[in-house]
Amino acid sequence: MSELESLRRALAQAVEKAEGAAELARLLADYQARLDEAARTEAEALTRARDAETARRAAEKQADRQITQLAKQLAEQRYQTAVAEWKLAKLQGNRWIKIGEAVQAKKPGSVARAVRASSPNAGKAPKRTDFPVEKPAAPEKPAAEKAPPVEPDPRAPLFSTPLTEYFAVPKGPLTRPYMTVAAIVDRRTEALLRYEWRQVTNFGPDDWPKMLDSYRPSMLFVESVHAGPRQGNGGRWLDSMAGKDRALRDLVEACKKRGIKTVFWHSGGSLGKAVPVAELFDLVLATTEQRAREWRAALRHDRVEVLPHSVQPRVHNTFRAEGGRTAGVATLGTAEGGDPLPAQGDDKTGYDDFLTAVRRVEVVVAGPDANDREIAEIEACGTPVVATGAAELAADPQERDRRAHLAWRATVPVTARLEPVFSAVGLPDVRNTQVVTALVAVRDQMELDQAITQIVGQRRRPDQLVVVAEGVDAGVVEKTARQAVEAREEGYNKGVLPELVVRSASLSTRGAALAHALLLADGDYVAIVDPRDLYGEHYLADSLRRFAEVETEIVGKAAFYAHAAGATLLRQPDAEYRFLPELGGGTVVARRSVLVDLGIADLSEEWDETLMRQCRSGGIRVYSGDRFSYVCVRARAEGRLFGSARLEGYVPAGPLALI
Repeated sequence: MSELESLRRALAQAVEKAEGAAELARLLADYQARLDEAARTEAEALTRARDAETARRAAEKQADRQITQLAKQLAEQRYQTAVAEWKLAKLQGNRWIKIGEAVQAKKPGSVARAVRASSPNAGKAPKRTDFPVEKPAAPEKPAAEKAPPVEPDPRAPLFSTPLTEYFAVPKGPLTRPYMTVAAIVDRRTEALLRYEWRQVTNFGPDDWPKMLDSYRPSMLFVESVHAGPRQGNGGRWLDSMAGKDRALRDLVEACKKRGIKTVFWHSGGSLGKAVPVAELFDLVLATTEQRAREWRAALRHDRVEVLPHSVQPRVHNTFRAEGGRTAGVATLGTAEGGDPLPAQGDDKTGYDDFLTAVRRVEVVVAGPDANDREIAEIEACGTPVVATGAAELAADPQERDRRAHLAWRATVPVTARLEPVFSAVGLPDVRNTQVVTALVAVRDQMELDQAITQIVGQRRRPDQLVVVAEGVDAGVVEKTARQAVEAREEGYNKGVLPELVVRSASLSTRGAALAHALLLADGDYVAIVDPRDLYGEHYLADSLRRFAEVETEIVGKAAFYAHAAGATLLRQPDAEYRFLPELGGGTVVARRSVLVDLGIADLSEEWDETLMRQCRSGGIRVYSGDRFSYVCVRARAEGRLFGSARLEGYVPAGPLALI
């Protein structure tokens, strides 16, 4: 009997194992099917994105052909008009026509004068070559007829295929689309200001009246341009800037008569030589306060403000060049130790080549004569600039990346610095101020304390905080937030409390709680805060700046530090500065309207994975920024954030990750 009982138990165990194996096989098959479907969906989305890009390029090419044809027709029309005018002038000056007119007038004296008069010279007949065809430049890269479809990849990728992998100076949008500014500036300043307003530069001393009539600018912005490779407006204003003719003076006087504000920016060069020109303008701008004091003394009035050298996030940013950083060390000025950066010529490609080159090198060594403005632009592109020790810095990638990020953060975008200029000349400065709502779902008092500490510690504090809490009273939330704000000893944001919206609810899943919080948000942007994670004080400010750098709907981090089991590791270091829809949920900062349309899934830990899949399917542009100012914290090193990640080496927690 004992042997029979043992046999029965063995058979029961075997059946149980077989059932478990069958269930495991079923789960594996189901997972593989889901993985195949996700790969197919992603491949279709990428194919649609490529087809859309191909169609866009083809449309641009067709539009360019049409514009070129219209330009030819316009040139021909101008020629035919000139010929008709020439013939009319010649006909009106004909002697016999004048005699006939005198005879009809029945005045003998006028007949005699007409007979004595010789036929006037109507000049030479116009030629077609006198009316050149003004057509736009041809596209740099011809579009392919049809983009090849993307084949589904059934393997689980470490992160999704990037939507784009090259740098090019982008088009629009404008910060102040309602404002038109006529500008006489050099190539670098043209790039600095081109996204701040509708900028007009294609005019010179011979056609500025037509420009004023056609564009009707609100302001004339003139820089202290000089002859050289960066001169702007085709160099047509150099003589006027040097006082050799009256064209600039006449332009300024005409602007004042029309009520157009006139501003002169002394961005560099001799102050004494620039005074005769600066005296013509309503407002003079200097690059430093010390220079402003010198200008007030020279002009003997106080209509002087400060416009420091700045950067343009749409042009000077960390978006990578094609192929990534393929070079080592470059030099700026009279430095040694690498290849010199390309000169910035007076054509469009010269400055674009410079911006691409600084994204390809790992370190730039600046000589003693290096320009501070150039250094800031290079640092805004995510490349560290050093005076010495370039080889050591290039050999230590973590230190290089840390210094590059700190240098990028220290650069100042030009948008906010223009506000005093508009105020001084009496023009409105209407722009999106990025109202931000932070969303957080908490389960207990410990998570509440952690989340509030992270949020009020931000340099750029959110304007609204929506908290969905389980088992935490609204009064407790407000008291905790107020105490956290009052406890801060730093000068920034001291005493400033975000607008609080609190709802008590049973948290079936964290995704459901965040979806409920999203419906209560009022901001233009929404930042999702995970109470378990750590956020550096610059986290929100850095994330919001990415929206000014690239055209995207959602910003986050695919590369970040993760902490579990007593160790902090770096996850996916190659996933920075790319359109890469595979982000950590605790790093999502999105345009509210887009996130409302997508929704947040009713899931505990996988809501962000579902959100990213929706973005891929819907063609939503998602940008992965830097790795810093955030640490994902979990009790155990398992799950999607750890198990499927490519982790590279142990790094110290805290100071390195949360800079």
